[in-house]
Amino acid sequence: MGKILVLSAYCVYAAFWLRFLAHLLVWWKAAQRLRTTSVVSRLPLKACMLTAVDVVLLGRVLDVNPALWIGEWTFHASFLFAVLRHLRYFLDPVPIWVWWLQTPGLIAGYILPFAAAYILVVRTLTKLEKYAAPANMFLVTLVLLISSIGVIMHAWYKPDLVDVKLFALGILSFHPAAAPESLLFLTHFTLALVLIPFLPTHIITAPLVMMEARRREEALRMVMHDE
Repeated sequence: MGKILVLSAYCVYAAFWLRFLAHLLVWWKAAQRLRTTSVVSRLPLKACMLTAVDVVLLGRVLDVNPALWIGEWTFHASFLFAVLRHLRYFLDPVPIWVWWLQTPGLIAGYILPFAAAYILVVRTLTKLEKYAAPANMFLVTLVLLISSIGVIMHAWYKPDLVDVKLFALGILSFHPAAAPESLLFLTHFTLALVLIPFLPTHIITAPLVMMEARRREEALRMVMHDE
């Protein structure tokens, strides 16, 4: 089982960077195309700032569905802190800033499954297709499962953290160690491997999508003004 997980981890690692580079190339080409348009050259600072708000604070979600925004922002913030907390298993020595994030990351780890469940409920009840796309629902459900297992392991069925770190460092150093003898950890790790390849899509495309939306709004505003 351990060898299968290690092989899967390397395949996922390769898939992540391939998807990341592919999306980065698409982003770069689109950014070059946008830069050459007259609209973008006239894009005001306010629109650029609003794009940043869209990405960081999910401003568009707030405008459309405040109830969903609460869950979405909490979900993304807690996910980020929980991921940063897990860096201690993959770094040796562990940077001081990672140690500083252990308590916030732990709190975020307990909040994350509730935020994911809240999003699923709101999306289901609102029945807005653009907020309930199957792929998006799948990712939120996946994070719900991963974070729930993480909470269970921390609160009740703790794996051997030394074995966990040796296993993680072994994968990164290409000297695989034995997998921890914890079914919950193996499930947690396997589900995380399923999630990782999907991350580049959200990391790269979010700023581009928001930028394009603001560009279209600005173009429409200019057309209306000219008329």
